Amino acid sequence: MRELFLTASVKDDDFQMACAVLQGLTWMTARQSVHRILFYHGQPQPRPLKNTRVFQQSRYIPLWKELSNQLARSSYVLQIAYEVVRDRDFGKETTTEFNSLPGTLRWTDLPDPLRDTPVTSRKKIEIPEQINLPSALVENGCRYKNEMIQESYSFIRENVEFVFSRYYHLPDSPTPVANLPAWSELRPLDSAQKWVLNVKLNVPEDSQPEKVKKAHEELIEVKAELDKVFDFKAIDRRTFDTRIAPPPAMPVRA
Repeated sequence: MRELFLTASVKDDDFQMACAVLQGLTWMTARQSVHRILFYHGQPQPRPLKNTRVFQQSRYIPLWKELSNQLARSSYVLQIAYEVVRDRDFGKETTTEFNSLPGTLRWTDLPDPLRDTPVTSRKKIEIPEQINLPSALVENGCRYKNEMIQESYSFIRENVEFVFSRYYHLPDSPTPVANLPAWSELRPLDSAQKWVLNVKLNVPEDSQPEKVKKAHEELIEVKAELDKVFDFKAIDRRTFDTRIAPPPAMPVRA
């Protein structure tokens, strides 16, 4: 799958107004969601995935195979996303058993080079509704890196998705924290507390250039429609680079 998106930042003071604009544009109330994102560092050297029970029992085997092919080409930081609820999961003395919860495994490639366009384009793989994801990644040589909370408000118009996102720190720990702090104690990753607006289109048939081109043109039309409200900017593709540099080669002694 190929993901194309526009990016703009929105000040916290302007957030309600921005939501009102998109509510009028899409004729819908925003869907709020909160996710706990676990980041796993891939192996130092690229390697395909091993066969494990998670892959063999999944109804998304083609996506697992595609991910394995990508990891054989280069090593990446992967994400596991779990949906959480403010009132239920924060500030409670409850321990989460991640392997028993269904989560979404996310992988994104380095975006294509920008060519005089504000549209970012990259390959992505998302494998939803999977259990035992942390164990599967560890069995394949990945190691836990860190975690954060993602808060999102999304609107949809036909096949275009408009998503406001903001990320929050969680305490540093060698493993995912046992108990989430109260929501009021979370610190935004951005000290200015800005929101990031992404206007997204997905192209499942990413091997068909004409469909990717059509999605690009559609996003440019949306940009023109919203230019007076949002300042969409071209983003350096290295900002979205999740690849892991291989370790330096050791010099051979004579």
